[in-house]
Amino acid sequence: MPLVSTSVAAKEIFPKNTARVSFTIKNEDNTDLVYIKRERSEQTTVSSGDHDHVLGPGSSISLNTNQDGKSSIQGRWTCIASANTPVISWLETEDIER
Repeated sequence: MPLVSTSVAAKEIFPKNTARVSFTIKNEDNTDLVYIKRERSEQTTVSSGDHDHVLGPGSSISLNTNQDGKSSIQGRWTCIASANTPVISWLETEDIER
């Protein structure tokens, strides 16, 4: 799984991908929260007050098209940390073979 260092500045986890059918994001940190959001525009607006999910220390979230819908899964996802620079890991699956 790829690792991404987050910070108190918002950043993209992964871009829009119309072939994506599922993903998992895990907060690898032991103390800090990570806020994640599916961005509905090209701007990055994720914050502690404007997010879709909060990942506590060591927690993860998994979404897939069957349960959560294509637009949720295939959109652009961003994150921001509550403090410091926690690391997140992520994995996505696609409906194509490479």
